[in-house]
Amino acid sequence: MRLDSLQIVAGGLLAACTTLGAYAQGGLTCAAAVDAFDGDNAYDNALGTEDVDTTGLCDPGPFGTDVNYDVVWFKWVASTTDTYTFSTCNTAGGVDTRFSAHLDCTAASVIACNDDGTGCAAYSSIMTFSATAGTTYYIALGVYSATTAGGPGVFSIAAGGGGGGGGGGDCCVANPGTVCCSDQACCDTVCAADAYCCTTEWDEICADQAVTMCSICGGGGGGGGCGTGGDCCVSNPGTTGCMDAECCTTVCAADAYCCDTEWDQICADQAVAMCAACGAGQCTLPSFAQAEVELCGEDLNGGCNGGGVYEPTSTNNTIGGTFWASASMRDTDWYGFEVTEGTEVSLQIHSYIPSFCAIVDMAGCSILGAASAGTCPSVTAPLCLGPGSYYVVALPAMFADFPCGGSLGNDYTLTISSVACTFVPPAGDNCAEAVVAQLGGNAFDNSNANTSYGEVTCGFGGAAFSKDVFFSFTPTVANSYTLQTCDSSAPFDTGIEVWDGCPDAGGVMLFCNDDGVGCANYSSFLVADLFDGFTYIIRVGGWDGATGATELNISEGAPQGPENDDCANAGMAAVGDNPFDTANSTTDGPNPTDASCGTFGAGFFNDVWFTFTAPTTENYLFSMCSATWDTRIDIYGACPAGPEVPLACNDDAASGACGLASECTLACTSGTTYTIRIGGYGAGTFGAGTLAISADGGGGGGGNGLACTDPLPLVVGDNAFNRAGATVDLDFTGLCDMGPFGTEVNWNCVFYTFTPAESGHYVFSTCNLATHDTRLSAQTTCDVTSVVACNDDGAGCASYTSIMEADLLCDQEYIIAVGGYVATTALGAGTLNVSVVGGTPCGPACAADFNGDGVRDGLDMTVILSNWGSTGGDCNGDGTTDGLDMTVLLSGWGACP
Repeated sequence: MRLDSLQIVAGGLLAACTTLGAYAQGGLTCAAAVDAFDGDNAYDNALGTEDVDTTGLCDPGPFGTDVNYDVVWFKWVASTTDTYTFSTCNTAGGVDTRFSAHLDCTAASVIACNDDGTGCAAYSSIMTFSATAGTTYYIALGVYSATTAGGPGVFSIAAGGGGGGGGGGDCCVANPGTVCCSDQACCDTVCAADAYCCTTEWDEICADQAVTMCSICGGGGGGGGCGTGGDCCVSNPGTTGCMDAECCTTVCAADAYCCDTEWDQICADQAVAMCAACGAGQCTLPSFAQAEVELCGEDLNGGCNGGGVYEPTSTNNTIGGTFWASASMRDTDWYGFEVTEGTEVSLQIHSYIPSFCAIVDMAGCSILGAASAGTCPSVTAPLCLGPGSYYVVALPAMFADFPCGGSLGNDYTLTISSVACTFVPPAGDNCAEAVVAQLGGNAFDNSNANTSYGEVTCGFGGAAFSKDVFFSFTPTVANSYTLQTCDSSAPFDTGIEVWDGCPDAGGVMLFCNDDGVGCANYSSFLVADLFDGFTYIIRVGGWDGATGATELNISEGAPQGPENDDCANAGMAAVGDNPFDTANSTTDGPNPTDASCGTFGAGFFNDVWFTFTAPTTENYLFSMCSATWDTRIDIYGACPAGPEVPLACNDDAASGACGLASECTLACTSGTTYTIRIGGYGAGTFGAGTLAISADGGGGGGGNGLACTDPLPLVVGDNAFNRAGATVDLDFTGLCDMGPFGTEVNWNCVFYTFTPAESGHYVFSTCNLATHDTRLSAQTTCDVTSVVACNDDGAGCASYTSIMEADLLCDQEYIIAVGGYVATTALGAGTLNVSVVGGTPCGPACAADFNGDGVRDGLDMTVILSNWGSTGGDCNGDGTTDGLDMTVLLSGWGACP
């Protein structure tokens, strides 16, 4: 009878607890949604269990699924018709939150959602939508994943798009150490346009983001903007954007440095250019004589970007037009004019938004001279043009957030001014007057050259060679000949073609090169097999309009590569130093190599090969730290017949002490021969160095810490670790979120056992204490489903080292695993530091005091209720959290003895 009464009491307490948890903290179901009001609203989603799946309905952001996990519900009535902002930005207590808004209690009625708010710490959220006065909306406030722990916090509701964000200092100046700025509208405008990868350079950080975020990586190219540029998976110095438009747009949309990292001087400069609060849009436009036919938002005069369609104009004329930019796209307006004699042309563009203009060769679609510089007006330097047809292109200077009808306006005026000049074309300006070339150097200057043949051949990114000059060459001996600007006195970005006759007289192109491997300034290097007595036409042009004065060098014979250029002719390596040189080598092995072999893409070029027979069974370190260039290394069991996962591989040494050189560790078996491939990261990467091979210790299998069932002891303070010989992986997919990069697997782990001497918040850290990319995880048993915490990269930690935090309890043994980011991460050594914050020493057992604060109270009841049916709140030792554990808690309610 007493047990029945107690069960009734416990049930009553459970119901009361649910009611208290819902009061002003959020309902556990939509039907029990709690009223929310404009201003601040307290919430606690620690006990949330309901998920809202908006897959195909609303995309909360680029990371994770489209599910809002473990939500609590609120209902809110809009007091006015306006744009409202719902924010947990920096008020979520460190919890990674998510929002969704609905018209009713179904997922299908979703109208808005958000995962990570711009500039918000700990991945808290900002959701904005247009609301109608008097309408009731249902707000679900949850967390990022099924394993993300919820907690208490505050969310705000504000009309006018404000709230959450803003912050920081004056938008018009740099504010080191802060994100965003005080004017929310300006902050949003700048961050929407802050796509460094698409506006400045596609560097290794951009490539790393692409590897993480894009399912497709590939292509070639040059130029700028999404859909042009190079391979998305590797860095492309000097170019913007990348070849795959979808990948490019995804990366650039997530690339908001000013609101994610720091409001620096570049952000301030953008604010001055884009925000009315900083004076943007204060420009006086002169009158114009010709109005653009294309209206804002139309695409009628695309020029080189749109099938050659343009609006005719003339020199000494002013045009009035409009343009726009949004979502990694911008309007380009093209006007065409002709000159019949030497004419010096200059441009001025006045615009309310940042913009520039340029003169473009109509035949080759390449910019002539330099684009305009300055603001209101932006001006080009005078350029002397020869007779021919030309474009003038006018466009916004940025890719984002200048829509038609925007606050700064879309109008511009473009003035084309001209005076007569003396224009002297170079010798060989047309094929009919080709200059006779000889072995050795043949000087040319294409600065005043016309474009006689504007078709695309082998130019990088589909760009044509333009401003071309022509040579004729008649070999006296049938042989291979090298034609190059690579070793000329002033190399610039050229292209070389060899034809059997003039292109405009039915000639056929036989050979072509744009960028010679290892050549400075994208100059050219071409080897052609030529017959004696036959006259060949050699066309040399500038890539995308490049100009310069240098030489075309012609020599008989082809350069020879190293003896170990091919895997079949691999050299022999031994313990110690093994010199190598990849000059003139070709790419013999798989390219790309396996995707796991580096953070910044898998390109592998210009390789040489060695074999190594291990004299003993142990780990060996293969290091090229002596190299001063960007190397790669793969190690195989034999010559790869095609794409194959190496036994070990590396791009940039994890220690960080080798720059962009490579090193990796492999557990080798005595008497076994391994095949080593050494090469460069990029197509133009060559160099010399030393492959140093040394016994690194460890390996051979077995040993304490190499299995979960045989862990090493772990103590508070510093603990040295060495992952040499580790082979066990822990897969936490669907159980624990390591972080935004890679899989949820902790690779090649060493294991430790840790029993807290006090309950509290523990920090396990390899941050700046290891020389390779670590991962950490914590479990209560060797079963991965008992995982309680995990981490990949700790905030601010070098070499992608880790910080894992977990609330640990007295009298519980934990298994701590130290592993790597991927299967091929170096099996390195380091230090694991353990510390505790606000711990309570473990005293005599106090059953049901789960948080160790010495009192059995409502906080401990929360543990039981949130773990009902599992092991997490079991205090009587029967393996299940149920009414018996509630009995233990209630019977000892109050201070522990």
